[in-house]
Amino acid sequence: MATAEPHPPAPDALLADLDEAECWRLLEATELCRLAFTAADGRPDIRPVNHLAVERSIYIRSAADAKFLAVASPSAVALEVDGETADAYWSVVVRGEAEQVTSESELYHSGVEHLASWTPTPKQFVVKVASPTVTGRVFPKRPRVTLPVYAVPLTDAARAQHRTERGERPSPIPHFEPPAS
Repeated sequence: MATAEPHPPAPDALLADLDEAECWRLLEATELCRLAFTAADGRPDIRPVNHLAVERSIYIRSAADAKFLAVASPSAVALEVDGETADAYWSVVVRGEAEQVTSESELYHSGVEHLASWTPTPKQFVVKVASPTVTGRVFPKRPRVTLPVYAVPLTDAARAQHRTERGERPSPIPHFEPPAS
């Protein structure tokens, strides 16, 4: 597996967005991510899972557990993988639809049968996250600063003051849809 190292941001930048190709390269070079989904009780849940990125899809092996039951039929999910290099921290987020893979041909062509779990539980089912939106950021490593925190309610006046002091908001992270097949 290749080493996952994004291109570092400019030394004076607070952060930099990663382009779609770099996001996929980092996903392909890593094995462990966090899967966020809505649990059976309607509350958000998140679990660490091993993954395999193939042709703009993410494959996850799973046991027949609560996580699998929550995402086996089409459901909205998010995945996050992150890491660090000598100079920076990085994070990639994938948002898409998850569903169970039931095609023997797809299981074979994806190579997911070779994905080994980090846990001893047998993982006999496969979930695919398809049609993902991919975003990523890289942050240069800098000395950490601890600022004071306040336990006061956030009022509309405080929000307005914050917007005035902060100035223009940074542009949102770009979201890349997969190319049409």
